[in-house]
Amino acid sequence: MSSQTLRIGLLGCGTVGRGLVELIRRNGALIRQRAGVDLSITKILVRNLKKDRPGVDCSLLTTEPEKVLNNGCELIAELIGGIEPARALIHDALSRGKHVVTANKALLALDGFRLMRAAEACNVCLGFEASVCGGIPIIRALRSGLVGNSIQQLTGILNGTCNYVLTRMTEDRISFDRALCEAQAKGFAEADPSLDIDGHDAAQKLKILTELAFNTKLSADTVSTEGIRNISLEDVEAAAKFGYVIKHVANAELVAGSLVLGTAPVLLPQEHQLSNVRHENNAVLVRGDAVGEMLFCGKGAGSLPTASAVLSDVVDIARHRNQFSVRPHRRVSVGSCDHPSRYYIRLLVGEASAVPRITKAFARNGVEVTRAATISESNRSGRHQVRLLTQSTPRKTLETALHAVSILKVENGKNLTLRVAA
Repeated sequence: MSSQTLRIGLLGCGTVGRGLVELIRRNGALIRQRAGVDLSITKILVRNLKKDRPGVDCSLLTTEPEKVLNNGCELIAELIGGIEPARALIHDALSRGKHVVTANKALLALDGFRLMRAAEACNVCLGFEASVCGGIPIIRALRSGLVGNSIQQLTGILNGTCNYVLTRMTEDRISFDRALCEAQAKGFAEADPSLDIDGHDAAQKLKILTELAFNTKLSADTVSTEGIRNISLEDVEAAAKFGYVIKHVANAELVAGSLVLGTAPVLLPQEHQLSNVRHENNAVLVRGDAVGEMLFCGKGAGSLPTASAVLSDVVDIARHRNQFSVRPHRRVSVGSCDHPSRYYIRLLVGEASAVPRITKAFARNGVEVTRAATISESNRSGRHQVRLLTQSTPRKTLETALHAVSILKVENGKNLTLRVAA
């Protein structure tokens, strides 16, 4: 098979950048055999020329972006992350007629549609498979494989840090803090894990997927966001006794013509398809009008899985150089979801005898409690944990009932409310 050469300018040589260099070196012959493409890196932008980068040719390194953009390459791989200068460099590359591949979820969540339109206007391609779920080909599925479907719902585990922490808490009965420390030690969480455990990383990824799946542009504050910081080991154990698993789930769904989307910890039935997604793995469950439900699952992060997704975009552009049209986009209203759901509630009270008063307050306000348990804390705090499982009820009705409980003045700490998924 005769092969063509694609010259690549690389912006950034961190974890994913080095992974891309390694994959091209390791599997270059295989790519040539399978796809008829020779990949060649012409220049690599870095911040520090003196930093040790095993396996990377030092002669390719530069601290000057212009030497990467203007060095005979046809494609730019942007792997520096963040908003600026990444956005300016991508626009510069597109305006010069160069294809761009990026793993920058923060930038795409903020400005993805504008970047796609800029690529289209310049008659070049923008690939971003690596921006969501690492090596899972969910972007390509939404852009091409499922293009004949009207997508009705996306549900997924999009953050490996949250999933790792909750998996360790569920399977090994360790505390949230210990599980998070393990995730940081293994490189699944940053020194400051707020972006992950507070739900913002998953929200960025959900926004990208939703804009593709529903062909609509969303504002930055559209995604309701809740993290796992307040989940305790006792909550995980209570969920298991009730027959559920706590997972951090991102969901986008058309409900009565409006788009409802958010990220939050929820209770999933133990037999749910996402319940068995473990450790740092990600998964996306897509429901289309033609294919029904499809599950995409695999490594959601890491050097080589993410670099593999970058490389798939690079090879696809080299072979086809086809664009993905982003015009016209749909106008979809964004609403809040108040359709009935079951809920798990954890209350901290000063006296165990308060439970009957709490359940009566719920009943008076239209919320039926199906399961209730009281656990006394062992640290002499004088507090008791009340764990409740409700029947299906609208969120507003539940909030009214919780307000009625607060009036009783029996609570002795912050409560927790989690939705129970069907």
